[in-house]
Amino acid sequence: AQFQCKLLNIHVLLDYIEFVHLLLRTPLSHPLSVNRNWMGCFTKSMEVCEALYFAGVPIWLVHSKAYISLTMNVVHSVGLTYPDEIVRATYMENGVAKPFPSI
Repeated sequence: AQFQCKLLNIHVLLDYIEFVHLLLRTPLSHPLSVNRNWMGCFTKSMEVCEALYFAGVPIWLVHSKAYISLTMNVVHSVGLTYPDEIVRATYMENGVAKPFPSI
């Protein structure tokens, strides 16, 4: 599993360098269609969300309802769930979840 994780991280980094990095440095005036081969990412930052959206990256904005403006286009609102007994407890080290070592 660790080898597979390292290979996936390398693959993601290469995709980022080849496709996303250039689009983040020189943004387009209209968003690209979403790349359905990518899992995407979660962010709390509106700036990161907008930049990745215009680059065609699937993006989930994690935000409280109180901070969502009326002009924001929300496709699906979902509640967060925390499967503590399944995921976190398995990979806890001194109170910190570490499923894979950093590369």
